[in-house]
Amino acid sequence: MFRIEAEALGQKVHRALRNMIINGELKPGQKLYQDDLAARLGISRTPLVSAFSKLEQENLVITQPRRGAYVKQYTDKELLDICNIRASLESLGVREAAAVSKPEDWALLETHLVDFDRAVENNDEYGYKQADYNFHMEILRCSGNKFLYDMLHSFIIIVINMNDFVIDKELSRVEYYKILDAIKNRNSELAELLMDRHTERPCQLLKNKQ
Repeated sequence: MFRIEAEALGQKVHRALRNMIINGELKPGQKLYQDDLAARLGISRTPLVSAFSKLEQENLVITQPRRGAYVKQYTDKELLDICNIRASLESLGVREAAAVSKPEDWALLETHLVDFDRAVENNDEYGYKQADYNFHMEILRCSGNKFLYDMLHSFIIIVINMNDFVIDKELSRVEYYKILDAIKNRNSELAELLMDRHTERPCQLLKNKQ
């Protein structure tokens, strides 16, 4: 029983750290101090070790001998590669979501957009990053393509969020509602076109830096 409880705690710690990376509380290149994180999460240092190991497998954390663990910092070339992969996969995801999603899926998408709106209005950086992540992942979930969801859920969209590629929040709000309307109207081609425009912006930003 103790082992099961310890494993459950490790999973909770992993999820908490993952969310802190998603919403920007832990930033690229930041060192992960075990004592500080243990105090913030109200735990001992023991479950942090397994959480760091899992995050490293997900390419979100890097551990260096005698230096400790850091949130992984990607090069511009790596980020551009990730952006291009993300754009292609999300294009497929939103196309399938428009074809097969149900009204209850649309309601969940609307909930995430309300959260995004509120966070932007309150200038809540953590809130809008989390809502942005949730909106994109919900589209992939309601596409019914589990493999696609898992590929993007693993780290691709997290990396996009942690590097703050929600470039224009007001424009993103407009785009998200248009994407949702296209999904509701089962207009796969329009949904794909709108998502392509949305995901191309960070790619173009990175191209311009090279």
